[in-house]
Amino acid sequence: MSVGLALFATSAHARPPEGLACALQAAPAGLDARVADVLISRDDDRGKPALDEVRALSDVCAQDQFMGPKQRDAYYLYVIGRMGRDVIDTRLTKVGLPSAVIDKALDIGPGNTNNPAPKVTEGDLRMVSDGMRDAGHDPAKITPEGWGLINAWILATSNMFDGLRDVD
Repeated sequence: MSVGLALFATSAHARPPEGLACALQAAPAGLDARVADVLISRDDDRGKPALDEVRALSDVCAQDQFMGPKQRDAYYLYVIGRMGRDVIDTRLTKVGLPSAVIDKALDIGPGNTNNPAPKVTEGDLRMVSDGMRDAGHDPAKITPEGWGLINAWILATSNMFDGLRDVD
C-alpha cells in the first residue's frame, strides 16, 4: 500500500448523525430506561440482559457502517452513554437537579473537554456540590437517590463522549 493510501485509510471521517443514532432508533421501547438503571445501580451482572441487547443492536449498526472491532466497542460504549444520559436527565429534572450544572462543574457534556473519567472521584463530587450550591441548590438537601443520579450522569456522559471520540 502506498503512503498516500495508508494515510487515506487511517484518516478520521466523522460519522453522520443518523449513523450514530442507528442503535438508538432501533432500540425497543424501555431499553433506554433499563440501561439507565444499570448505570445507576452499577450492577452489570443484574443488567446483563439490557447490556447484551444494546451490544446486539450496536453490533448490527456498526456492521452496517463498516466499523472495525475497536470502533464497534466504542460505538457500544457511546450507545450505552447516550441512552443512559437521555433517561437520567429526565430523572434528574424530576428531583430538581439540573444536569447542566453537573456538566459545567466537571467540564463535561456537549461543547466541553469531556476528559475521560473511568470512575467518579470525591473531587468530582465536591465540584458538583460547589456547582449545585452556586446554582442555588443546597448540596446537603440532595438525597442519596439524587447523588446516585449525579454519579450515573457522570458515568453516562463519560461513556458517551469516550465512545464518540473513539468511534472514528
